[in-house]
Amino acid sequence: MVDIVRRFSDLIAPITVKDFTDAIAAKSHLYLQGPDDKFSNVASWEMINRLLERTSLWDSRLLTLAKDGPTLDAEQYCRADTDVDGHAIMRPAPTLIRKHLKDGATLVLNQADMLTPELAAVSACLKLRFGAQIKCNIYCSWQENQGFATHFDGRDVFVLHIAGQKTWHLYDGFYELPMGNSPYTFRLGDEENERLKGNCIERVEMTPGDLLYIPRGQYHDAIASSDASLHLTFGVVPMLGIEVMDLLQAGFVDEPLFHEPLPHFDDPAALQSHIGLIADRLSEILASPETGSMVRKTQKRVAMQEFSAEYDLPYNGKISTFRVVHDELIERAGKSSDFVAISEWAAERDYFSDRDLVAAFPSLKPDGVNCVLGELITANRIMKIG
Repeated sequence: MVDIVRRFSDLIAPITVKDFTDAIAAKSHLYLQGPDDKFSNVASWEMINRLLERTSLWDSRLLTLAKDGPTLDAEQYCRADTDVDGHAIMRPAPTLIRKHLKDGATLVLNQADMLTPELAAVSACLKLRFGAQIKCNIYCSWQENQGFATHFDGRDVFVLHIAGQKTWHLYDGFYELPMGNSPYTFRLGDEENERLKGNCIERVEMTPGDLLYIPRGQYHDAIASSDASLHLTFGVVPMLGIEVMDLLQAGFVDEPLFHEPLPHFDDPAALQSHIGLIADRLSEILASPETGSMVRKTQKRVAMQEFSAEYDLPYNGKISTFRVVHDELIERAGKSSDFVAISEWAAERDYFSDRDLVAAFPSLKPDGVNCVLGELITANRIMKIG
């Protein structure tokens, strides 16, 4: 059993982070074969079964079924129920789900990125690398049955193959303006998708340990080629430019200019002049340092929410998390053995908490932990998150 994934560079090895960033990210897909056990500690059929047994977790939004296109209607695999607060929900019914799985449906568990420490660790590495939200979905498929028709995703996707085999087709067609919050787009219709997808440029047979990166907008499809197939997708959901306008809209109510009536439509010159005033004011607002600071804080807050564990009971203090800076050499001269040992330990991961550090170095007293953390921050080896 391999250790938990702790670095983005481990996910994409042997490709370097620099090569990925410079030549691949947002430009082209990437297929990497890996040893069978590369992701064996991230997920397994046993883990899926344990998650499904936590029936209170699931409703028709978080557990879906798909076959040859969009998801099935909730009424086909759920029963009406109420949650603990008495609110009406559609609760997935195991007997109905098994029936559809035998008929070839794909089982999808949505928003799984924080359900286990192992899934959360992969998500955290991706959050730090891309500064974006990460959405993990789990896909369970059966031989020669296709869950989704040829489509594009509205976000970059990292596929981690866990069990069985699955055949993927990658096309040269791209949808130019995919929105990050639209995971699948079938509304274009079969004929339009067929025209836009272009030619198949690569066919890959994914087996355990393999990774596939697909940039947003690229057409693709997949079909299980073994009795059962299990894979994870981690979708990168960055903030888009259009969302800046949503952030600013609440503040527009305090702008007197935006409350003035528009000139009559029979006076196009006056109307155009007034719109020009609005455009100038919008430009001032967008270019202000305050707006830049607000957008940056929002980006960070959205990307880093639920980043790592908040509790380590019976310890009831605040847990601090630190981002590791990998592009600095360890300066050993004049440094304590604790500093060198902890710096080398930190270099093996993208992030860690002070509780992780305490567990790894139990002989260090609290003052010693704080001292070494301070030294690492001063030496630009780590940065505090939050």
